[in-house]
Amino acid sequence: MRIGFIGAGRVGCTLGRYLKDHGANVVGYFSRTMAHAREAADFTDTLCFDSDVSLANASDVIFITVRDDAISEVFQQLKSAAVLEGKILCHTSGALTSAVFDGCGVYGYSIHPIYAVNDRFTAIENFQNAFITIEGHEKYRDDLLRLFQDAGLSAAVITAENKPKYHAAAVMASNMVCGIFGMAVRLLTECGFQKDDAEKALAGLFLDNARGITAKGPAGQLTGPIERGDIRTVEKHMAVLSPDDQKVYLALAGEVLRLAREKNGEDETYEKLDRYISGNEE
Repeated sequence: MRIGFIGAGRVGCTLGRYLKDHGANVVGYFSRTMAHAREAADFTDTLCFDSDVSLANASDVIFITVRDDAISEVFQQLKSAAVLEGKILCHTSGALTSAVFDGCGVYGYSIHPIYAVNDRFTAIENFQNAFITIEGHEKYRDDLLRLFQDAGLSAAVITAENKPKYHAAAVMASNMVCGIFGMAVRLLTECGFQKDDAEKALAGLFLDNARGITAKGPAGQLTGPIERGDIRTVEKHMAVLSPDDQKVYLALAGEVLRLAREKNGEDETYEKLDRYISGNEE
């Protein structure tokens, strides 16, 4: 399969380079910014195309790796100018489904890497850790699954109706973790820490915890006052938090309590904590 990319941003560069390095026939890139297309082509040792039509004609599989709100616009422009019938069209949005490609006889797919692609040229370094999910037409679904599995990546098929919840899960494990860490840094600065010192103080805790979670699972790694059933410490935390921070703390505490029960079974102190966290303390 000849694979072309429309869009030369972070995901397009990373995915194209990884597939090319693992034997896939990546033909090249088109981008509205020709300088970006040239950079992507140089990075992947492929071609730079001067139009989306020329790239489509040279490709069997077309990845549209642009921002979510531009995918439909790019597809509409492409299908008005190119012969797409029988071709495979893919996007890499976690939230959108393959339905965005309905029409003109194409086979549409949503192919999403569960991975934080934060740079065009350096995110490739650990991309072997990415997990790929595929949703779309059944005709080439298994072929695309094998494409990524043959490249050494874990991959699985999901359904369109599960995409929103799936994407919420990915956001919780990635973007929301940034928010939680940022909140912890802010709380330390409120204790008098400089921001750099706060980040440094939490870095080891954060990294060790992340390694433990991936090795033992969230329940196996769990420690802290909720796991111990220490309601008095939880009350002390709540007493010094702002109302907005209390909401975040309690929402997360409910999930931590669920993990504590999974790890240790039912306990009388967990019942008390449950009532406190849910606001039904007697």
